[in-house]
Amino acid sequence: MALKNSKFINREISWLDFNERVLQEAMDPTTPLIDRIKFLGIYSNNRDEFFRVRVATQRRMLNYELKNEIRGNDTAQVLEEIARIVEKQELKFNETWDEIKERLEEENICLLNEKQLDPEQGELVFPDIPR
Repeated sequence: MALKNSKFINREISWLDFNERVLQEAMDPTTPLIDRIKFLGIYSNNRDEFFRVRVATQRRMLNYELKNEIRGNDTAQVLEEIARIVEKQELKFNETWDEIKERLEEENICLLNEKQLDPEQGELVFPDIPR
């Protein structure tokens, strides 16, 4: 998606479009459940790195531009577009994860957190943690 009045696609927005394609693989009901979970993990890791590196760089650029009164750059607009896109993607992510959890339950596959384990299961899963 291009920003307004631009002939080019911003590289950050283009990268988010790429990660959207990873999310679409997770959303595909014909993809095996385990692979859908893997695609959600890939999407999530990609998004985290995107914020650590690319969004952080955009914010530094914006701070520099504001501090030095540089006008005409679209950094603020890029950050707004990133927020808009990521918000939509997160809705899709959450809907997909909820659907996958339902499908797992239908297959009698239960997801538990560490607090839901009994002592014997906890010992099996976390053998090096003293109890």
